[in-house]
Amino acid sequence: MCGECCRGFNDGEVYLYQEDIERLMKSLNLTKKSDLKKFAETYLKIVNDSFLWKEPGAERRKTYRFKNIGFKFTGEDEHCQFLQENGCTMHESRPFQCSCFPFWRMLVSSRKNFIDYSKKCPGLKDLKGRYYSKKEILDWANKEYEMEKKFFLEMKKHKFNIFKIYPFLSKVMLEK
Repeated sequence: MCGECCRGFNDGEVYLYQEDIERLMKSLNLTKKSDLKKFAETYLKIVNDSFLWKEPGAERRKTYRFKNIGFKFTGEDEHCQFLQENGCTMHESRPFQCSCFPFWRMLVSSRKNFIDYSKKCPGLKDLKGRYYSKKEILDWANKEYEMEKKFFLEMKKHKFNIFKIYPFLSKVMLEK
C-alpha cells in the first residue's frame, strides 16, 4: 500500500481494456457517449504496445507492435490521477492490470523479471501481505494474458487501427 506501483517514472504503462473502461465509467457515474469522450481526453493516452504471437501453422513467433490505451499519468512522479495519499480512489473498480499486480504473466513466468521488479517494489522486496497459492497466482497471470490476447486479436482483425476498437478516442491523442 505504498503507492509506488501507481507512479510511472517512465517504467511502463497501465493498459486498459474495454471492461476496465466500463467499470471506471460506472464508478464515476459517466453514462453518456459524450462522457466517454471526455473520460478518454482526461484520463487516457495512446501508448505503444507489443504482443508476441505465433500464427497457426507458423514455425516462429512474431512480435507485433501496435497502439493501445493506458492511463495518463500526471506530476513529476508520473502518478495515476486516481492516486491520493498512496491510496487508490478507484480501488474497487481499478483496471484489471492494477488489481492483479504483481501476478502478471511476465513476472510469474520469468525469475529474472520477478527479481528485477522486486528491487523496485517494496511489497515484493519484503514479501509481506496475504499468501496466494500457486493456483491463484497462475489464474491471475493467465487471465491477464487472455485479456491481452483478446485485445491483440481484435486489433489484428481491424488491421491494428485503434480507432476501430475505441471510436471515442481523438486522433489528437496520437500526437501527444
